[in-house]
Amino acid sequence: MRPLAPQVLCHTRRLAFAVTALTALAGGSGAAAAGAQQQGFPHERHQGLFPLCAGCHEGIPGSDSASFYPTAATCARCHDGEQQVRVSWSAPERRAHNLRFDHRVHAGRLERGGDPPVECTGCHTPEGGARMSVSEDIQLGTCFGCHEHQAQEHLVDAYCRTCHTPLARSGMSLSFIEALPMPADHEAQNFVLEGHGSSASADWRRCATCHTADRCAACHVDAARPEIESLEYAPAGMELAMMTAYYPKPATHDEAWFDEHGTQASREACATCHTQDDCTVCHSGSLPVRAAALPRADQVLAPGAGIEARAPASHASLFFLDVHTALAAAEPGTCATCHQESFCVACHDGPSNGGYHPPDFVARHPAAAFGREAECANCHSTEAFCRECHQESGLTGFGRLGPGYHSAGAFWLIRHGQAARQGLESCISCHKQTDCMQCHGVAGAFKVSPHGADFDARSAWERSPRTCVACHLRNPLNGSQP
Repeated sequence: MRPLAPQVLCHTRRLAFAVTALTALAGGSGAAAAGAQQQGFPHERHQGLFPLCAGCHEGIPGSDSASFYPTAATCARCHDGEQQVRVSWSAPERRAHNLRFDHRVHAGRLERGGDPPVECTGCHTPEGGARMSVSEDIQLGTCFGCHEHQAQEHLVDAYCRTCHTPLARSGMSLSFIEALPMPADHEAQNFVLEGHGSSASADWRRCATCHTADRCAACHVDAARPEIESLEYAPAGMELAMMTAYYPKPATHDEAWFDEHGTQASREACATCHTQDDCTVCHSGSLPVRAAALPRADQVLAPGAGIEARAPASHASLFFLDVHTALAAAEPGTCATCHQESFCVACHDGPSNGGYHPPDFVARHPAAAFGREAECANCHSTEAFCRECHQESGLTGFGRLGPGYHSAGAFWLIRHGQAARQGLESCISCHKQTDCMQCHGVAGAFKVSPHGADFDARSAWERSPRTCVACHLRNPLNGSQP
C-alpha cells in the first residue's frame, strides 16, 4: 500500500461533467488575427478552404494525439504577413477526462459506412447548423443518439465502465474531481452505514469511476477487502480533496452491547472502524486475543473511530465504592481488565487521604487481621508484605521453638492449635507447611496429631475439603474411615 495521507473525494458542485469532458476531447483555442491567440477557432470563416475536417485534424481518425491539431507552419501558408495577417498559433492542451472514448473507433465506422453513418458533424455541429459551425459544447444526448441508454437513472443504474475509465487513470485535476455529480442513491441517510458496502460488492467498477482506493482507506481501518483492493490508488501527483473520516454508530452498539462486545469481537466485525489503539483505551496490560488481531493505527491510513473509556453499568451505583471490595475479591481478573494496581494504591495507600486504613492501624492490625474484618489478601501478598514488615520489626520466629512474634505469650506452643484452627490464614503469613510438619507429620519428631481425640475425619472432609487440603495433599481418608 502506498503511504499516503488519508485523502477522500468530496462532491461539491453538480456540473454537467460529461458535457464538459466531451468538449475537451476536440475543442480548444485557435488562431486569431493581429498576432493574438483567441479563444475558439473561427471555423465558419474557413469553411471554403477545408472541405474535410481531417485536413487540419489529420491525427484524429488514427488517434494520433501529436497531430490532432495543425501546426503553426500550416497556418503560416496563408497567414504569411503578405496575403493574410500573421497569427500566433499553438494547439490547445488536452484536458484530462474519464471518458472511455476513442476517435479511431468512430472513424472506422465512418470509413465503413455504419448504420447510422458517423460523421464529424454528427457530434461537433449543433443540430441544423452549417457544416463548419463547430460547437464547443457537446450535449450528452449526442452520444445517446447511437448508444441507447438503458438506465432509468444515469448516475445510479447505468453500467459506468461502458463510457468511463477509472478515476485513478483519468489524470483529472482536483477542481474537475470536485465537480463530479453525486448520484441520488448516495444522498440516502444510511448510505455510508448500510448502502455503500453492498453497492461496492455488487459493482466496484461503478465506485472506481469517481473514487480511488484512497477514499476507502481513509475510513476503512482494514482495507484488505476484495472491493477495496479491486480499486486503484491515485498515482503520484494526483491531488485529491481532504476529508475527515466518518464513523456512524451502528444500531447494534447499544448499552447492552458494551457489556457483551468481547464475545462478539473479531477482526472481520470490528476492523472496519477500530484499531488496536481503540481497545487500549480501556484494556490495560496485554490485549485480549481478539483485540490483538486488529491492526495498529500506525499500520493503516484510517484514523479509526476513536473511543473514550467509560465505566461499566455496575459502577454507576451510588454505593459502588462501598461494595467494590467484595466484587474485586470475587473477580479480581475483571478489575484488571481496566485497572492496574497503581489505580487501587492511589486511594488505598494515598498520602492525600490517609490511605484505606485509619490512623495507627499498624499497631492494632493483628486483631483486625485475625478477626477477618477485611480480606488482607485482596491488597497484600501475605507471604511477602507481612513477612517483610515483621522481619524489619524483629517480630519473626525462628523454628518451632525460637523467639519471635508469639514469644510474648506464655506456653504459646501448647496453645497454638486453637488459634490455627480459628485462623489458619494468619499462620501462613509467616509459616510454611514444613514448620507444622516438624511436629505433626508422620515423619516428624513428635508425630503429634493436630486433631483432637473425638475428631471425625469423614465429617470434616464432607464439611470442608479445602480445610483438609491445607495440610493434606489429597483426600486423607482414601475411601476409608481412619
